[in-house]
Amino acid sequence: MWNEFSQASFQEENNGISLGEKILNKFKTTVSKNEDTRKENKVVKKSARKITIKEWELEKFKILPGEKPVKIMSLMWLEQVGQCLLIEYENDMIIIDAGMEFAAADDVLWADYIIPDISYVKENLHKLRGILLTHGHLDHIWALRDILPELNWPTIYTTPLTLGIVKKSFQSREQMNKIKYKIVNPEIDIIKLGVFTIEFVHVNHNIPETMAMAIHTPKGLIFNTADFKVDFTPAIDKPADLSKVARIGNEWVKLYIWDSLWTASKWVPKSEKEIGDNLEKTIKNIDGRIIVATFASNVGRVMQLIESATRNNRVVFLAGRSMVNNVEICQELGYIKAPKAMVRKLDESVEQMPDDRVMIICTGAQGEEFSALARMARNEHPQIQLRKWDTVMMSSSVIPGNELQAANMMDLLVQRDINLITNNDIDIHASGHGGTDDHKLFLNLVNSEYVLPYYMTAFHRYAHRKLALDMGRDEDKILMPNENGTIIEMYENGIKLSEDKIKLNTVLIDGKWVGHLSWEYVVQARKIMAHDGVLIITYKIDTNTKEIVGNIQIESRWFVYSSEVRKVHTLIVDFARAEYNKLVRWLIKNGVKPDSINVKDILKEIKKKLETFTAEHIWRVPMIITSFVYINRENWKKEENDNN
Repeated sequence: MWNEFSQASFQEENNGISLGEKILNKFKTTVSKNEDTRKENKVVKKSARKITIKEWELEKFKILPGEKPVKIMSLMWLEQVGQCLLIEYENDMIIIDAGMEFAAADDVLWADYIIPDISYVKENLHKLRGILLTHGHLDHIWALRDILPELNWPTIYTTPLTLGIVKKSFQSREQMNKIKYKIVNPEIDIIKLGVFTIEFVHVNHNIPETMAMAIHTPKGLIFNTADFKVDFTPAIDKPADLSKVARIGNEWVKLYIWDSLWTASKWVPKSEKEIGDNLEKTIKNIDGRIIVATFASNVGRVMQLIESATRNNRVVFLAGRSMVNNVEICQELGYIKAPKAMVRKLDESVEQMPDDRVMIICTGAQGEEFSALARMARNEHPQIQLRKWDTVMMSSSVIPGNELQAANMMDLLVQRDINLITNNDIDIHASGHGGTDDHKLFLNLVNSEYVLPYYMTAFHRYAHRKLALDMGRDEDKILMPNENGTIIEMYENGIKLSEDKIKLNTVLIDGKWVGHLSWEYVVQARKIMAHDGVLIITYKIDTNTKEIVGNIQIESRWFVYSSEVRKVHTLIVDFARAEYNKLVRWLIKNGVKPDSINVKDILKEIKKKLETFTAEHIWRVPMIITSFVYINRENWKKEENDNN
């Protein structure tokens, strides 16, 4: 506390200047310095506008002469939920997860699913040291059955449950036996793969044995959460190892790769224990048959449902091969302890069982066309027909993009007087992904220099960015790639987005056979045909003169209406004939001999002209296919005369 003596002492030591004057002078000096700094900053900003982006990136940190970076890239699109992360340094690379993505019908037009594009990995296969799996959900492991054979069966590193689900995804015992694997225990195991050292951390999700990973690289430590939430009372698991996360955070994490789903959600995710209690109360109060729809890969929820059914003396019938397979794995590993007689595959015997003894667990909470519940809603399931006042419980949230098909299915259910219970009625589902508070906790514990919001659409990733900014993170330390194929480069002194990119095709699994891959042009063709139909034009061309012989053949499907077909076809044929003759005459006039004319090149030009013509005159642009057959005019005339 200041008194007269201390004030006098201060004046004496400071040449008679009072404390107030000293503080005021210091304040004026600070303001003056700040003004000078602002002026300098304005000069810097003006000059910065004149330098290139590359020079600006280099100014942020010093890249050492000849330094090679650690490269981080996704082998799927940025906006995918499913992921496949590649980390590479010189002659070593590792892959984290290899998932699939169910995309909306508008995106893939009825193909089964999207998988990572592994072209880059195949070109550098000698570098691949292994594949690490964070957990057993389809969006993180399902592509393995398609890509492991293509990559010559590299070793996968994961936990027993995830490995079991991976093995069951293969259709043949022969392929299953080719899988190379090593089981890891996140509590004790640290593995080395080439230059990378990987430490595993137990986290919570809605499937047991989920792991985050700390990847020690030559250029710094990377922490990847995978999918996570904070659950202090999980029903089928133990709480996340937050002390280990904090310890790793104290070891200077350079890059934090962040699960972005639901970052903007202010709600606190319900504990799985609370969800289990709600399921138990609901099941106990229902007299009739119960049908519960959830993801087959939501193993934690399926386990809760089986336990609750057993306590309430209900026999569980499983609908769907993946549902049956996952339950069998959980039984083998001891996660499900219900008597085997209480858990069965769905068959006709369900119709003879008393209603109050039946629970059916099936897929279809997203309304997928061929899922068990969707077929039940349409009364097309071969083994069960829904009856009035059956209860259907939807223990799942609808994935963005699936809203319409899920709503259509629910419409069919309520129209049949089905008692429908969703998460809007009572909390019977909790997301496996954390909300805002969970992300804040992990960001603080990991305490990284750079953060990379990942694994979701721009809306979720930019919400993640805002959260990091709100928590005081520097904007230039938040990496926001916005283009597919972006490469992130990690150097000794910093991290930046590379000017280089890898080309990523949209790789679709279209059909039920393993390895049946389609590429993006197939989807584009389907979109065109679905929207405007298809138009096929076939020319008969004289072998010698390259002139048109006879009529041009035209066919169309889903392009024109019956009332306009004659008029439109005539219009197109006249245009196609005139354009062909015009191009042939121009070539001959410019010295090209008829036998040197390439008809294929002419038809390519005509196809472009037809696209413009149909757009201008009919306001539709179908898939246009042009073809030709060579004909000897003399033989053709002879055949025509013979026919007459």
